[in-house]
Amino acid sequence: MATFNVPVYDTPVTQNRQFQPYSMTQPVQNPNFTQQSPNSPAVGFYTSTPQNINSVMQPMVNPYSDTNCKLDDLTQKVNMIFDKMSTLDELSNKISTFDRAVQNLFKTVEKVSKRVDDVEQGMNFINEKFEDAKKDVSDVKGVCAGIREDADSANDAIFRLQKDLDELYTRHIDLQTRSMRENLIFTGIPMHDKFEESETTEKVLEKFMTEQLKLCRIAEYDRAHRFGKEYVERYPDGSVKFMTKPIVCRFRNFKEREFVRKAARELRDTHFGISEQFPKEVNDKRKELWPHFQEARRQRKKAFFKRDRLFIDGVEYCPSKKDEEKRDDDVPG
Repeated sequence: MATFNVPVYDTPVTQNRQFQPYSMTQPVQNPNFTQQSPNSPAVGFYTSTPQNINSVMQPMVNPYSDTNCKLDDLTQKVNMIFDKMSTLDELSNKISTFDRAVQNLFKTVEKVSKRVDDVEQGMNFINEKFEDAKKDVSDVKGVCAGIREDADSANDAIFRLQKDLDELYTRHIDLQTRSMRENLIFTGIPMHDKFEESETTEKVLEKFMTEQLKLCRIAEYDRAHRFGKEYVERYPDGSVKFMTKPIVCRFRNFKEREFVRKAARELRDTHFGISEQFPKEVNDKRKELWPHFQEARRQRKKAFFKRDRLFIDGVEYCPSKKDEEKRDDDVPG
């Protein structure tokens, strides 16, 4: 019996293609004929020529070709499934990587959440301290307001006290000036000796009134004495000419004082001098005004002092700030 080699294609089941023998002795089911017996020909089956054999074998080969085509389709589908499985593997790897990233992200979020909790606790603590500080500030503001009110009251009291002190100071200076109203100071009169007594000073002053002032009588006075710093007058060779101290004399009344003061014109061009006695504050003010007094006299203006006030041509002179600065510049350092 003749056999045919049927090709077997490479499929997932068979990896290598090969020919498998097919035996013609196997019975073939064909609906087109019915075999009666091995010796009698069947209806519709032709055995006389090779053409008849080919025509008979054609239906037998076609089922295997269809099977191979189906196997090829199945192979392609399996290959597609494998490709998709590879894609799924890659996707699985990516999902794993993503899962690890998500896990890391969860850990990071947990750390951040913990830090946020710590920050919230810190902020709550700060808020509590801030509220406490705010309350303290409010209390301090209240205390400061009270202190400010007390300070304002104290400033008002100090202002009133300062005003009262200024008035008292002015009254004190006025009282001192009035108490010295009958006093005159004599300068340049030699001392009888270094430890001159008051009685001796009074006799020296009486002699000075008659000899130097050329008074017709000795003015009535209460007492006289020397005071202040000792001054030594010397000759050109350095020897002592005489020693002197100022003499203050209190006269019986203002008329007696003016009687002696008006006679001071007799002392012009001498080393003697007569002046009114004033408190130190008045003398300091008069010293400041003295250059302006001299300047007015050089300009032949009528100038005179009234206590610590200077009048020039009947108008009180008040030195300007510019004049004060110029005077300070003229003073040697």
